[in-house]
Amino acid sequence: MQNVNCPLCSQDNAAPVFTAEDRLRLAPDSFTLVRCAGCGLVYLNPRPDDRELLGYYPETYWGDRQKGVREILRGLEERFKEAYKVRAVARAGLAHGRVLDVGCGRGEFLAMLRGKGFEVVGLEPGPEAARRGAEEYGLDIINGSLGQARLPEASFDAATLWHVLEHLPDPLGALMELRKALKPGGMLFVAAPDFGSWQAGRYEADWLGVDAPRHLTHFTRQTLSAMLSRAGFGEAVYHDGGVRYEAAMLVRSAWPGLNYKKLAALGAGRTSRYLYKAVQLALDAALLPAGLLIGLAGRGCTFVAVSRKV
Repeated sequence: MQNVNCPLCSQDNAAPVFTAEDRLRLAPDSFTLVRCAGCGLVYLNPRPDDRELLGYYPETYWGDRQKGVREILRGLEERFKEAYKVRAVARAGLAHGRVLDVGCGRGEFLAMLRGKGFEVVGLEPGPEAARRGAEEYGLDIINGSLGQARLPEASFDAATLWHVLEHLPDPLGALMELRKALKPGGMLFVAAPDFGSWQAGRYEADWLGVDAPRHLTHFTRQTLSAMLSRAGFGEAVYHDGGVRYEAAMLVRSAWPGLNYKKLAALGAGRTSRYLYKAVQLALDAALLPAGLLIGLAGRGCTFVAVSRKV
């Protein structure tokens, strides 16, 4: 565990918000979220160092590979889940160009963008996910972190971070690196849980968006805008993350036991996997109307921010 200053303004003046346990029960200790007195950013402090943090990401965190029909169904489900990203790109008016996806996983989103005529590059620190993306989709995926990649300057028309920025130990430094890699006026897409949302306030430490210790920084629209400005980006336009996230996160926040039970089910037999999946889908479907109402009220639990390099 290491103590850190505020990732946004570097001050060492923060007050505790609450403590949270690992929802996957991989970490034995609880973790404290603090709020910076200077800029209002909420972040984990103290937090695991980089090496320790790797141990809190199970192999199934990004999904496991299936066989035969199950793998085909998994691929279809992933493409359905990734569709909101493609819609966000289209809504921002980006119709062509070279796109970098940071934390691309297996690359389903990049494969969908490539099908629409984009030139795509992925950056993924997980070696297995990067390998699978290259093999299954024929994608150009760099295995490593932003600091290791040494991206050429002014070489991308857009960069995307889909629920990645909150995982990074130095989010401000990452945004600055991406600014260098973008062409003048290049677009940046950032999706993240909204710590100012209704769900965050209602469920606090049980909210799925906390995900301690994997989520190191917790953004509101105000604190992310401040970080984007400090990194050299213009005013951000925000969109709701969508009803799919709203319902799914509502289920897992209202019934936090499902989170570690999912991990146990994935490591168990076929019956456990299918039973968990059936319960998960039933609850997600049941809470879709509630998720829709929360989103319509402007209190959605995730957002997508779109900004440009200035």
